[in-house]
Amino acid sequence: ENKEQPPEHYTWTYENSAGTLHIDADADVALPETDTIPMYRLSCTGFTQEQVTGLYDYLFQGRETFRREGESYTKADCEKDIVEAKRQLEEAGQDTSLPEGEREEVIKNYQEYLDDLLAQYDTLPEESQEKKVPVDSTLVDQTSYVATEDGGSREETCPGLTCESDADDVLVVSNAPVDSPGWPAMGYMKKGKYNYAQDIGLPVTLQEADEKKSPDLPYTCAEARALADEVPKSMGIDAELVQTGLVRGYTETETGDGDDTEITDTEDYTAFQFQYARVVDGIPVATTTSGYVSEDETALVWPYEKITVLVSEVGIQEISWDSPVSLDETVANDVPILSFEDAKAVFEELAPLAHEGKIEERSDEEHTVALDVHVNRVRLSLMRVKNDGSKRQGLYVPAWVFYGTEATDWNFQESEPDSDDEPSMEPTPWIVLAVNAVDGTVIDQVEGY
Repeated sequence: ENKEQPPEHYTWTYENSAGTLHIDADADVALPETDTIPMYRLSCTGFTQEQVTGLYDYLFQGRETFRREGESYTKADCEKDIVEAKRQLEEAGQDTSLPEGEREEVIKNYQEYLDDLLAQYDTLPEESQEKKVPVDSTLVDQTSYVATEDGGSREETCPGLTCESDADDVLVVSNAPVDSPGWPAMGYMKKGKYNYAQDIGLPVTLQEADEKKSPDLPYTCAEARALADEVPKSMGIDAELVQTGLVRGYTETETGDGDDTEITDTEDYTAFQFQYARVVDGIPVATTTSGYVSEDETALVWPYEKITVLVSEVGIQEISWDSPVSLDETVANDVPILSFEDAKAVFEELAPLAHEGKIEERSDEEHTVALDVHVNRVRLSLMRVKNDGSKRQGLYVPAWVFYGTEATDWNFQESEPDSDDEPSMEPTPWIVLAVNAVDGTVIDQVEGY
């Protein structure tokens, strides 16, 4: 029953009568190469010690690592900030562009900041008291302050790791608990020639990547991918590459005008960006770059697992890994799967309704919105759905995932008729719609079920 073969290709077109919504599909349809499709119970409790040690060993290659401890802020640092605060206060007093009430509020804030600096000055040391304390990959309890629903804050203690080396690289792991307003995450950064913004890349094939990359980037795409592939592998996690991208770096230069910096983008693509998805028993897990989360203030924020590795001229320059999932048990070894024909019928009925809803949400008196949606890949995958309740626990259920692109055309009422404003594109991989392959319902990616 689970091996019923779908068509190899799926095409479909939809246009609404108002001309504000276009959806088309021109997509290959793929099944996992497994005989059965299980369902799993899962939780999001963070990275294990074994996973962290594996990654630590791969990244630092035997180099000594440390954490910083002690006060680094000195009287000299404070003197610079006092001079800058006085300058900002003087400018605010002369600024006539703001309404009087707003200007007074700005002046008040700058004055409070200056008063705090002056009060702090005498307590500061002449020289930095910061020390480098040797550490290894061991996760230790770390305490930080997190926001509370009433606008205050509270202490939160969780296992984590912060370590860096003299090669200008730093690894940070935070295993936020299941009732935290944050979520477990890991990040790595190494100093390179350029800085990079997440999720802003040009999706390319391996061949296109080598043709379009900067001549100053010393790696071929295959060599860079080999470095990136070792990240999940070193942690003992099975993952597949879902998208290769090229990204442009930027530099930041202080202008000398207070805290202002000038950002300069490179013209060339100076790094490769690789996005991965977990694979469970040979079955891929659905992945998306979407950062949309529930607007319900009582709902626990739980983004989908997201794994990104950036390779530049220094090798691996950045790693970002959000919401790692742990499998708790297998709920069913083989579940009956909705046929693609049935999933397609759900998609063709509900995709227009879902996107009409987006158009209505985003339109107002000042502008109307048009959406252009393309489906370029359909895959039977596992997808995470939340359990009811406040903890990060749920299920991996089989789902027919319709991947593609979504462009939003913002038509402002006051814009020129010939305005050539570019539509805004959602970053990819992007899930247009996901149909639960067990019960045929649509999985709400924002709410997580």
